[in-house]
Amino acid sequence: MVLGVLGALLVPSLSSPASAAGDATVVVRGTDLPVGGPIELSYVGCARLYERTAEVPQPFVGLGPDQAPAGERSLRYDLAGGTALGSLSYARSMASTTTSGLSVQAPRGAAGVAWVGYQEPADFGTTTYWFGRADVSAPAGAWTSVETTGLTYTWSRYDMATRRAVGGATAAPSTLAAMIAERGDGPGFRTVGFGCDGNRFALDALRVGDATGTTTYDLEGLTTTTVMAARPAPRGTVLTGVLRDGSGEQVVRGTLVLERQVAGGWETVQVVPAEAVDATVTVAPEQTTTYRWRFADRPLAEGSVSEPTTVTVAPGQETSQEPTQQPTRQPAQR
Repeated sequence: MVLGVLGALLVPSLSSPASAAGDATVVVRGTDLPVGGPIELSYVGCARLYERTAEVPQPFVGLGPDQAPAGERSLRYDLAGGTALGSLSYARSMASTTTSGLSVQAPRGAAGVAWVGYQEPADFGTTTYWFGRADVSAPAGAWTSVETTGLTYTWSRYDMATRRAVGGATAAPSTLAAMIAERGDGPGFRTVGFGCDGNRFALDALRVGDATGTTTYDLEGLTTTTVMAARPAPRGTVLTGVLRDGSGEQVVRGTLVLERQVAGGWETVQVVPAEAVDATVTVAPEQTTTYRWRFADRPLAEGSVSEPTTVTVAPGQETSQEPTQQPTRQPAQR
């Protein structure tokens, strides 16, 4: 997971709010937001932008809660308090951004913060920016859409090189649009997040857009692939199940279900852990039987099924119907 830390902003590298004309939805697997895209995850201080706690945020992908705003899943956090995690977007022209925000759900409600950084034309070529801060909140229990473009911010001037406020330099509370109307347009960033009060929360439907369209980021679970390999053994056939996520890594707490084909569908033969090592079962059916490995859909990752493999038994061959290990339990339906 990459978290934006709002270091020294290099104006030429700032992204445009939208990559193409028209509205679009981008499916994000876990926390893997597109590298170099207009939006990323942020982790910032609630009272002061750069004053964050030392904890390492641990993301959890889960179904819902309730009906997620985009897709089926959301990204959840339970922070210690004092810091906020959410979305961060950059723009060459802050005036061009028409929408920037996200959706949040918190069982007990949640307090968060929005920050905006903006460089007026008089400061071009320097590391001085205006920073604006605004409190945000979400009520208990329901998904809430939080929009940052219309917020009223409290303003101070910061030196991005030293990450310190420029002494005594403030502006009256106002929206970013009012600041731009008074001082001129320029580049900058917006970030909004939750966790300031330590209440757990879920995020989904991160969005950023301009006049050409809005891009919404649907936070979903990992994709998976399941592959079966078969090889002969002295007392049967060894069936190996290989479970990987979309990046080629093993799935945390992954288990595979070995199934055999029967009239009307498939039945469970055995459930085998597949987290540390690949799942392996030796089978010796009495008659020709078709098998497959299945990874059951769960909150963290989407399910997948291997291509079937048929173990052929020659006429008159004496074998045992059961695998070398007895079935353990039915697959968890989560």
